[in-house]
Amino acid sequence: MAFDIKVTNPQLHANVVPHRIVPVRFARAVSGFADTDAPDIDDHGFVLPQDFCSALGPVVGVTQGKTIRVRVMRDRVDPTTSLFLSVDDASIAALDFPSPGDLLPNADVGDRKADCVYLTGTATGSSVQETKLKVHFGAADGPVLAEMAVRVYPELVVQVQAHAVTINGTASGTTIDIARQIFRRVNRIYSQAGVRFSLASNMMVETVNGFARAGTVTLDNSINDQDNTELQTVLRQNPVANRLNAYFFAHFFEIPDNVQDSVLGVAFSRDDARAHPAIPATGFPGCQAGITFRDNADVAQVSATVAHEIGHSLRLSHYAGRNGNAVREEIWAHRNLMFNFSSLSSTAARNNVGYGTHASGGTRRGQLFTTKKLQHIRQSDQIERLRTSVRNRTYAPI
Repeated sequence: MAFDIKVTNPQLHANVVPHRIVPVRFARAVSGFADTDAPDIDDHGFVLPQDFCSALGPVVGVTQGKTIRVRVMRDRVDPTTSLFLSVDDASIAALDFPSPGDLLPNADVGDRKADCVYLTGTATGSSVQETKLKVHFGAADGPVLAEMAVRVYPELVVQVQAHAVTINGTASGTTIDIARQIFRRVNRIYSQAGVRFSLASNMMVETVNGFARAGTVTLDNSINDQDNTELQTVLRQNPVANRLNAYFFAHFFEIPDNVQDSVLGVAFSRDDARAHPAIPATGFPGCQAGITFRDNADVAQVSATVAHEIGHSLRLSHYAGRNGNAVREEIWAHRNLMFNFSSLSSTAARNNVGYGTHASGGTRRGQLFTTKKLQHIRQSDQIERLRTSVRNRTYAPI
């Protein structure tokens, strides 16, 4: 009996449901707070725009000279299946483990974790370079089961000055030692983008008086934060030129809701500062670029908040441009550092993004920056945008 086999495009037929079978895929190699050596990957969609890169799969970032690891997930193959890795251009990113031509072990080998590929950013020079990592079936030159783009970034360094602000006689509890802990964690997040923050050894002490509440910046929800006199007065306390200035104080208070410390931090770029100049007649000092935070005993939470607010000072909006409660609810939004809220409140499966919980028990949002240029997601190319802003020093005071 003869069979007439025809290949059809399921997307052209309303009654045909397309399925993509993925034998193996790539994933973050660890869980919990961001890890410099194990970045998250941008796996929005499958095929990347051809003007961006040619990899048919996700993208991962690595800083020049650094080594990262990514886990290979055996979704539709037996755990004992022979898998081999290759990199198209070892002068851009090289296999550190397993060695080229060697089998990918499905069990730990010394300090090398099972099913993890270790990559070193070997590229040099001032430009971003990209190559592809491929998973082969059965042999080093066997069929390709999956591939991932590897982007290697020249390191960009941002100089940071921390300020502890005393308001109406009440001092901030954030010390230089705490600030160091915070920025060490911030660097774990930004390493995926090739950006490092260098904190000054001293913490400048600032004093302001005449505010509505001791130790507190009061936010009036009826006006923009860019036009808030108390907030902008803090940001204008001895900002150091060409640095990211970070101001810490005891509390935020919101009116007319009369809620204390629901806000974790507020930040502004030079764009905000230039758009909201001083108004001498009213006593408004003018908006200033910089970042502000209230004291928080949960160092991990405040660190992620600092990293998020730095994103705003680098011209990043909330994920997909959503503000307030107008959040996107897909898992990519919840994995993203620029998601609107620091905690994921519901118990939906998409909230299990692998970044752990705050000290209060709330599920922590992710700390991923996206890379792919997607038309339906505003600022989907977050890493390119923030790196451009670092070069333009949008975080520095005017």
